[in-house]
This record gives sequence, C-alpha cells and structure tokens, in this order.
Amino acid sequence: MPLYLLRISSEQTSFRIPSLLSIAQVFDFPIRFVSSDLFRGVLVVELQREDDVEKILERDILVLSATELFAEGASYDELHTELRNNMALFDPYIHTTFRITMESCNHRIPETRQRETINTFRYTGLQGEVSMKAPQVEFVIVEDYEWEVANTPEARYARDGNFVRVYFGRRIGIGRARSLILSHSVKTRTYYGNTSMDAQMGFLMAGQALPAPGKIMYDPFVGTGSMLYAVAHWGAYVFGSDIDGRQIRGKMKGKNTRPGVYRSAAQYGVEDRFIDCLTYDVTRGPIRRGGWVDAIVTDPPYGVRAGAKRLGRKEGKKPLREDPYLMDDGEYSHQKPDYLPPSRPYELANLTLDLILLARWLLVPKGRLVFFLPTVNEDYDEIDIPIVEGMKELKFGAGSVQDFGKWGRRLITMEKTALDDGLPPTFEDHDELELTKASGKLPGHYGFNKRYAAGFPPRKDGNRSESATPPNTTLEKREEGME
Repeated sequence: MPLYLLRISSEQTSFRIPSLLSIAQVFDFPIRFVSSDLFRGVLVVELQREDDVEKILERDILVLSATELFAEGASYDELHTELRNNMALFDPYIHTTFRITMESCNHRIPETRQRETINTFRYTGLQGEVSMKAPQVEFVIVEDYEWEVANTPEARYARDGNFVRVYFGRRIGIGRARSLILSHSVKTRTYYGNTSMDAQMGFLMAGQALPAPGKIMYDPFVGTGSMLYAVAHWGAYVFGSDIDGRQIRGKMKGKNTRPGVYRSAAQYGVEDRFIDCLTYDVTRGPIRRGGWVDAIVTDPPYGVRAGAKRLGRKEGKKPLREDPYLMDDGEYSHQKPDYLPPSRPYELANLTLDLILLARWLLVPKGRLVFFLPTVNEDYDEIDIPIVEGMKELKFGAGSVQDFGKWGRRLITMEKTALDDGLPPTFEDHDELELTKASGKLPGHYGFNKRYAAGFPPRKDGNRSESATPPNTTLEKREEGME
C-alpha cells in the first residue's frame, strides 16, 4: 500500500494514535503505522487509497498536512538515491505547473539554504512552469529535527542541517479540521460556563465516540454542552442531562428565551441534531430501556471547578421528605421556578463505576463510553478502572493523558462487548469502596477533589493491592496496545 507522511501538531501527542485509529474505524479503512517513533512531528503511515487520507484531513484535528511519500533518508544523499530509483513517480506531473516547498519540524530553515536545496532536485525532469500561487501540484521537502531550544540566530544556524531524517513527496492537502479549534473556541461561543471544555479537547474526545450521521449519543453530565457540539458536528444526533438545569439554561432574559445550550448549538449549525437536554439526576433518570445509544461521551465533574452531585442529603442530615412541602403562600416548594432539590456529593470512584454500569446497559453492542478521569499521577494504576463484564477498555500504549504536573486527565475509552443489555444499574453507594478504604486499597482517584484542594499530599491509606476485587466488578490488568 502507498506510504503517506502526516505532519502532526506537537500538542497532545498521546491522543494522536487513538484519534487516527478511530477515524479509520468510522470509515472502515486499514491503517498501518510505519514510523518507529510515533510521537515525532512527522508520522509515516500506510493506507490503501488517497481517499482515506482525505478523510483524515477532514476529521483529525491534530493533523496539519498530508503528503504522498516518494522518498526518505537520513541524509540528502540517501534521499536523492532513493528518488532517482523511483523516477516514474514524476511521470503524471512532467508537464503540470508546480512548486517545491521546504518545511521542517522543530527548526526554521534559512531561506538561502531553502533555495539551494530545492535546486538540487533539477534532475526530476519537471518541464511545467513554476507557479508559487496556484500550482497544479506541490512537492514538499520535510526535514525532521530533534526538539532543542535555540534562542539565538547563531544557535539556529549551528544546528541547521543536523536533522534526524528528510522526506520528499507530493502534497495531498492541508488539515481542514484544524480550523474547528478557532471556529468553536469557547472565547467566541454564544453560551459557556466555567466548566466548558476547550474546543480542541472536545473534538479529540468526540472522535473517540466514533460519531457519524444517524448515530445517537448521550452526555449524562452535559453542563453547557461542550461535548455535544463536537459530536453533533460530525452528524450524530445528541441528547444530554444534568442535575442542575441552570447549567443547561443559562440566563434567558429579554430576547434570549431559549436555553443557552441551544443558542450555542444554533451558532454552530447543529441545533437540528439536538434531541433534547433534560434536567434530572442521572442516578434517578427517566430512561427505562437499554441497548439503543451508540455512545456516551462525557466529562464528569470531579470537584476542581464543580463537584458531582446526586439527589439526597449529606451523611448525618435529615433524610429526604416522603411528601411535598407546602409553602406559606399555598404552593409546594418543588413547583417554584427557582427550586433546587437537596443534593449530596457524588464520590468520583462511585461515579466512575456507575458510569460504566450505565454504559453496559444503555449502549448498543460495540457502542463506546468516552470520559475523562482525573488521576493523581503518582497514585494511578491500571486497576483503578473497574472493568464490568461485557465492557472492555481500549487503550494504545500508556493511554491518552492531558498532563498538569502532579495530576492529569486520563481519557478513558471503553467498548461494550456484550450482545445483551443486561440489568439497569441501581446506582447504590458501592460498599466495596468503604471496604477498600478500611484495608488501604483505594482507587487513585478516590477523594480527588479533597486531595486537589490540599495540594496532593501523600496518601495515608498505604499501598494498594492489585488483588483487591470489589463485588460486582472484575478488576484486571490490561495488556499494552490496542485491544
């Protein structure tokens, strides 16, 4: 199969391979990674058709450009030798207008050397006119350098030419999804809140859900809707829920009589793909049937800017009333427009297990659950992710992590392997967390919000054991690589 060179952003490098694999799965084409180092600024891949490359350019938010690879080498001598042995590659372009562009990763090439280097390709025999503005074909030279700080002109000139590898090929196109970072920027969004996901990360998450026209996707912690805008952009129908309807509605004064989530959806041209956004506690939701949602994609609140809540009262307080409360004005309290029901914290470890159990019931076979899990880097262990029978984690290498130093947000992607719906989750407080607390074997994300507020002090619960197996779940080590 033909080889192609992808120029990839150096941002979020741990997300790049899962993103490409997900695009290949959505459009059902094979992809093979040829590069030995998958985290450089250039990535060589093997694909069957150029149409597959176009799909990557259209969908992958990290891909800057794509080039059909003609030759490569550790030096220009190697590059020219390989290119001279494949001169037939130029036959379709002998008489077309063209230009040759020179690029580099982690370095700026002086213009004088660019001209000198381009002139060494005269042997290609191209007879068409050079067109710098609108060529029929563009050839590209790419030099790949190691990352190195070079703050002065002298330092840049000293390292010029000391590249790791050099590539030559025909440009196919520029990454068209990159513009979504600006067009969906939170700064220009009609409605957003302090927990809104930034556009780049939202689209990276959405890609893992495999969105496509006709699919139905759900966010049980919808907030201001960031996940749904990205998923709907790729054609999926979406709906969301949240225990706090104020996040969905925003301010609706004057002419703004629609909830804020819908105003932003209209801004992005996807309002017709929003089935609904509802206010309810996901642990007491109205859904009565499983096995019909294609993906659940969500960023659960974990207590940094907002904590997860569920209906009820905190431990030690009076239980919820069994009958409605009649106010002095003759109205029941829950009928007032500003009514907020009593709520209590929703422990992140409980929420994580409940979310996986919900996905096991609600998803179609091979449906995906995609969510962020905040983890303290020094405490995280793979066994922290509970694997429910019928669900498996999909992970490439060490996984996709947005690292903030002492902690990081780990993107968890799981697939429903079961063919049946199973039983709906009961959303009970899981006793096993108290049992593991007593024995000193807690998940690394247990009590994350408190540890964050305290500056991540060392755990006092001792070393956790991989042999701890909570009831109703199976904890197991996953092998590295994509399952």
